[in-house]
Amino acid sequence: MKIKVTELKDLTLKALSKYGYSAEESAVISEVLLFAQLRGNNQGVVKLIGKGIPRRPEGQTPKIIKDSPVSALVDGNSTHAIIVMDQLVNIAIEKAGKSGIGLVGSFNTSESTGILAYYVNKIAKSGFIGLAFSAAPFQTTAPFGSNEARFCTNPLAYGIPTNSDPILFDMTTSSMAYYGLIEAKTAGKEVPEGIGYDSTGKPTVNPAEIMGGALKTMAGHKGSGLALLVQILAGALVGADSFDSDSDNAGNFVIAIDPNLFTPTAEFKNRIGDVSTKIKSARKVDGVAEILLPGERGTKLQNNNINSGEIEVEDNLLAGLQKASV
Repeated sequence: MKIKVTELKDLTLKALSKYGYSAEESAVISEVLLFAQLRGNNQGVVKLIGKGIPRRPEGQTPKIIKDSPVSALVDGNSTHAIIVMDQLVNIAIEKAGKSGIGLVGSFNTSESTGILAYYVNKIAKSGFIGLAFSAAPFQTTAPFGSNEARFCTNPLAYGIPTNSDPILFDMTTSSMAYYGLIEAKTAGKEVPEGIGYDSTGKPTVNPAEIMGGALKTMAGHKGSGLALLVQILAGALVGADSFDSDSDNAGNFVIAIDPNLFTPTAEFKNRIGDVSTKIKSARKVDGVAEILLPGERGTKLQNNNINSGEIEVEDNLLAGLQKASV
């Protein structure tokens, strides 16, 4: 069903308020959720339906516990990961502006960080190259060669500044994001073959069964290798738990790099423009109208939704959001 973008924002803020977040916290979380929703990404308002994301009463203001000119380690203090991750990005941007690079990690956050493209987009729009990684002890994904969950979905993302919109790449190292399973379940749909296993280790296309079993990693052993990298950077490196499903100690790791460390930013952006032109001018296979750079489809959809003032939201998802907002 199509609804006004303003109505979607209003429903989102009402749901977050109902879950106990302050106006300031709700503004940060809703901006990230709506960024995803407007881009057609499954890290959007689906997070608010069902049990949703109630604010944890033990959550406190995140604090820096280790600091240097180029790095910082943040204790999330059980605060929602979106709020913590936004702070990590701000710190990384500040350090990159002063020292050329900012490496910032966190541990002890709750819930999901949401769409990582939001954070690397923020870094790229500040003129820096952005990298982001997120890991949690919530075991949803089997390593290659297994059908038993060990990894979380372990997403990673990068953002590259250009002379126009940033290049944004955002992926889970699992075959599908966990909230993609929730969206499919909410809509009463099956997922494609090859996505995951049920609790006994048998392949299934039922999203609910995969939620009780395990997702596969994307691209087999390659995805498994990337999942391990994310687990190390956003887990072991920053002091977050890796494989304890009873733990809430999730972690994040953000990098901001000033291109001026190597080449003037203006020259760097021009080089990226040349690379982009070369890629987009490649011979297209039958049925392909345009070769898209990472994030280009999402940015076009986001702009179209904003310009039209309306967005398509799946009926059951909208009903769930409306229920969560009252």
